[in-house]
Amino acid sequence: MSERMTPPAEAARALRDVERRRDQARASEQESRWVSVVFGVAIFAQMAAPDFVGDDVRSWISMAIAVLSLVYMVMLRTPRGGALLGRPTRVRRDEISPRFVRLAQLVMVAVAVICFLATRFLPHGPFPYTGTVVGAVIGATLILFGRNLQRAMNSLAFRGDGKSGLDGGTYGSR
Repeated sequence: MSERMTPPAEAARALRDVERRRDQARASEQESRWVSVVFGVAIFAQMAAPDFVGDDVRSWISMAIAVLSLVYMVMLRTPRGGALLGRPTRVRRDEISPRFVRLAQLVMVAVAVICFLATRFLPHGPFPYTGTVVGAVIGATLILFGRNLQRAMNSLAFRGDGKSGLDGGTYGSR
């Protein structure tokens, strides 16, 4: 028997390699678990601190959250930071669906408007320690379901039906 592969066998092997690489690329687009924990705790602290310490702490907590977000964004843009965050690859912008981008922008604007109106028309929480309860729910959701939520958002963001993987949607190594 010859050592040469038949064209159908070679094509099947190439397809298996492509699928394996797609799975690796999709797995690399999920952050490490510690990132969800840090941001979940930060959100809880931001929401709960005024209930326990007073309103004077809001500016300090907001500044800390802004610095944490800035450090996160800088880390995403560097190879070592991306590796530390558990993201060794980057998504190509042309692989993200324009429809998803428009919908995401609309959702962000809607959330910002709702939050603005809620702070204007609801001067006090409906019950004591409202911020603590809301912070605990949001923080726990992010900690417990952050990776699943990120996986779902990634599958919606990529072009196509979401069933065929990333279709080359990532650059290789940073």
